[in-house]
Amino acid sequence: MATPKPEKTFEQWQDDALSTVLSVTLDNTNPKRSRRYYLEDVAEELKAEEGAQVLITRSTLERVLVARLDEDRVVSSGIGVFEYLLSSWQSAQGVIANLSGAKGKTLDAEARVARIQVLEETRDLLVSYMGLALQIPDMFPQSGRLGRSVIVDAMLVASSDDALHQLVMDSWLPQIIKRFENDGLSEIVSAIASELAVRTIIKPELHSLLKPGFRRVLEVLEALTSHMAVAKALAHSPSFDQAEISGRMTQIRSAMGPFLAISGLPDSDESITREYYADAPQRSPSDRKALHSSLRSTTQFVQTALFTIFDRLVRAGTEERTQTLQYTLRALATNAHRAAMQVDASKVVSDGFADNLAAVWLKLSEPFTQDPGLGKIGRVDPDWVTLRAMLGAESGGLDDAKSEIATYWRELTRINADKQLVDAYLEKKLSEANSASARPGFVADCFFATANALHIGPIATIGRYKQLLKTIGRMRSEIKRFEAAPQLLPPAQRATLPLLMQRWKKQLHDMECEKIALDAHVLDPRRLCANLVFYRFAMCFLLRQVDGRGSFPQQPFVMPEEGNSNNGNNGGSVLPDAWRMLPEFLIEDVIDFVVFAAVYIPEVLMDPTAQVGHQGLRTFDDILPLFIITFLARPGLISNPHLKSHLVDVLHMLTYRDPREGDDYVDTLGGSLANLQYHPSVNQFQANLDANPTARAYMVPALLRFYVDVERTGASSQFYDKFNVRYYIARTLRSLWARGKQYVKTTQRFFSQQQDSDATTGSTSRDRSVIEQFVARLMTDTTYLLDESLSKLALIHDLEHKTPSRDQDNSNSNSPSDVGDRLQEAERMATTYVSLAHETVHMLAFLSRLSPRSFQAIEVVGRLAAMLNYNLKLLTGPKCSSLRVRDMKERFAFNPRVLLSELTSVYIHLGLTLSETDSGQMESDEDQQAVSRFVTAVVEDDRSYSSGLFSDAYSILERWSLKSTESLEKLTLFADKCKEAKVDSRLIEFLESKAPDQYLDPLLASLITDPVRLPTSDTVMELAVIKGQLLSDPRDPFNRAMLTVDMLEPVPELKQEIAAWREKMVKEYEAQK
Repeated sequence: MATPKPEKTFEQWQDDALSTVLSVTLDNTNPKRSRRYYLEDVAEELKAEEGAQVLITRSTLERVLVARLDEDRVVSSGIGVFEYLLSSWQSAQGVIANLSGAKGKTLDAEARVARIQVLEETRDLLVSYMGLALQIPDMFPQSGRLGRSVIVDAMLVASSDDALHQLVMDSWLPQIIKRFENDGLSEIVSAIASELAVRTIIKPELHSLLKPGFRRVLEVLEALTSHMAVAKALAHSPSFDQAEISGRMTQIRSAMGPFLAISGLPDSDESITREYYADAPQRSPSDRKALHSSLRSTTQFVQTALFTIFDRLVRAGTEERTQTLQYTLRALATNAHRAAMQVDASKVVSDGFADNLAAVWLKLSEPFTQDPGLGKIGRVDPDWVTLRAMLGAESGGLDDAKSEIATYWRELTRINADKQLVDAYLEKKLSEANSASARPGFVADCFFATANALHIGPIATIGRYKQLLKTIGRMRSEIKRFEAAPQLLPPAQRATLPLLMQRWKKQLHDMECEKIALDAHVLDPRRLCANLVFYRFAMCFLLRQVDGRGSFPQQPFVMPEEGNSNNGNNGGSVLPDAWRMLPEFLIEDVIDFVVFAAVYIPEVLMDPTAQVGHQGLRTFDDILPLFIITFLARPGLISNPHLKSHLVDVLHMLTYRDPREGDDYVDTLGGSLANLQYHPSVNQFQANLDANPTARAYMVPALLRFYVDVERTGASSQFYDKFNVRYYIARTLRSLWARGKQYVKTTQRFFSQQQDSDATTGSTSRDRSVIEQFVARLMTDTTYLLDESLSKLALIHDLEHKTPSRDQDNSNSNSPSDVGDRLQEAERMATTYVSLAHETVHMLAFLSRLSPRSFQAIEVVGRLAAMLNYNLKLLTGPKCSSLRVRDMKERFAFNPRVLLSELTSVYIHLGLTLSETDSGQMESDEDQQAVSRFVTAVVEDDRSYSSGLFSDAYSILERWSLKSTESLEKLTLFADKCKEAKVDSRLIEFLESKAPDQYLDPLLASLITDPVRLPTSDTVMELAVIKGQLLSDPRDPFNRAMLTVDMLEPVPELKQEIAAWREKMVKEYEAQK
């Protein structure tokens, strides 16, 4: 019978267990431990100290572990420090699991607890040394991989079922957190996050959305930050928010940068266009939709994961929330050039980074932006920019040592303040910023951070998307042009045309792939709806600042008094300073976004997910119309005229109707396109305007006022800019007038200046000034646009019939390529001018019927009559043939017959009394005098008027059935009145030749009948002449000093003197006959 083994002592068990866990031994005579590393020096030292057999126990454990990590032994073993520690920790975990499980139950309870305690101490020691290895990588000799690399390998293992992966995430990480939470955890987290970030950057399989690896990266980050201590540590890690990192480096070197850069946008992942959308231009719309759907789902996964991570960061604590805000604002401030017209993409973060950052903050803002009643809007302090972004940490602001954040926000263009006002306001707030209670809360932080992130991110990307569309359009046009007419190329390039075409088509294909890839993001309904919900809140916040009570939306909006919204010297100083200081992009981005959505994906505007809000606070139905009308009706609230013109763009986009629909030409017969289909958003928005009392009262006066104000924008291109804005105003008014009678009545009441009318700009004097200036501008525009349109059509006619001879082929001015370039330029300009001219003439015809007295005023009637005569003669005379160009309706939307009909309508409206038009109304003596004044002005125009002028027009109108018989009879009646009113031009010449210089107007050299003195230059002029001049240019024509009509001084003595002299000279003239 075999002798039983003697039972091991607890010390011997420790030696065996710890020797196994650490894979070392102090006894080289034991054959069972021959494969373990023999620590000879430690064994000898212990023998000398204790004089007995040495064992690895609690008391010697750390000494043994340090010896194992000794430089020579590490090098000779061929295994890295961290790998050894992790392997030992894993072994300890295994033994603990065994002792805690079924195997351990066979042991005495007390022995079992003692053994587990030893192993837990061993495990904790290993955890401590692993933490140190991560904190100070060179603390131990390194022959293998660094600890951060080893641990990230385990975290990123392909399968989440991997034993080591589960052990690291479920056990190792909590133990590290517990051990180092108050002892440098941020350094450990930073090391792991940095390693994860580096791999994400350099390995396509970890950052490309076409590979599965990016999911593992984000899942690891989510798992890490699910521990609040890790989230706190990450926010305080050295690489989280470094002041030294800026621009493009933000997405490379910051802790969160590489993860925010994971995106399907083309500039973030070239494989998206090179592989995923490589053949997209040739694929069907349904195939593209399927591609978009898949990529959008993947993007949603990425952005949801990133939001989860950032949400944990801001919820980790006040300091961590501030750190996260600082990181965001610094990233945006140092990448502000993304929002510029021209940007070097290599110097700023990618579209993907900016888009993801915006998506994260958009989601963070949802708790208050999604609220139907906007209950937390009062928590957004309009002074946030000053109190938070521009002040230092010592004053309640942010930790901004390099002043990058403060400089960015200080230099932003404000809604209504220049740099001097901004600096003065900052100084004022600095003296008041000592109270902590003045610091804005997180709702304000979140609102402004989100608005800024959208500005630098999606809005900037949308801008580049639209530029790309223009570039694609131009390239397609050029390719088509040169393929159809290769002779337009210079001879040297003509021979290489096939190669050029191949290169151009390749460039076009690449751009089309990029455009389609961008479609997946910028046209994603889900994300656009989220943006619109935020902009609903932003619009309400802005309206609240100018609300007459300051309590919108909790109480109905009250239009602010005009005196509180003028800039300049008329009350601008009473504007709230906080309003003045708000960044201009808050308004600009709302407008740009709505215009973009209206053009490219209007269904988003009506989407139920974007129409959050109670009745009266719905995004598209209530808030957007109120927002547009308010800032148009009170233009002094905003200093930038271009911003106000964009408000007109929104109105135009959402009220547009084809002018052919319903045949709304003034008094013109012709085919209509009654079956045209419009997007439901147009009908819905117009219905919203119809039901909105603010729109009914303020819309028309506001548009007419801005038609006048846009004359001067301060830009070098203001002369041409104004025509585009006025075109949109004309088209908007046309749509409103065609919609129903209420806007027609509003316009009529405004022009007639009825006392009980609610259609006003805010004061009777301003209304009168707007009407006078509007008529003057309209007449001037009509003159210019008709002249430019018809001259460009005549040039196109000449160029299309030009056939240069062979000996002219080499001349600079007549070569085929030069003729082609001139033709292309003329076509481009004609397209613009013809559209503008048609709309302007239509508005003139419509309004002259609605309010004829405004156009019969003495200061404009002469110029108006001359303009009408000149263009009528051009359209009916022999020069008309020079306006006929090939496919002029299709190419330029030029319809000379409609133009002729509407011009003749103006004559009828202004040249006949109410009784003569069979309207059933009686006219006053003033009305009769106004009609006579217009008829006289028509006849006095000896440059273009002749007795046959209207008979030629009549023939064309009748031949093409452009007017009804009744209208033609009215035209005949007007022509007869002109013949009866023939003016004696010889008498006028006689009087002007005999008159002393002081009786003649210094501008026109015509006889003065109503003299006034200009106080700015002490010059005497004819009232009608100077008034007409001032309506176009409010400056003294002789010294350019500012001058207004109300400053003019009547000269009654001179008036009587001239009248007496005239009477005398008329008698003399009659006697000479």
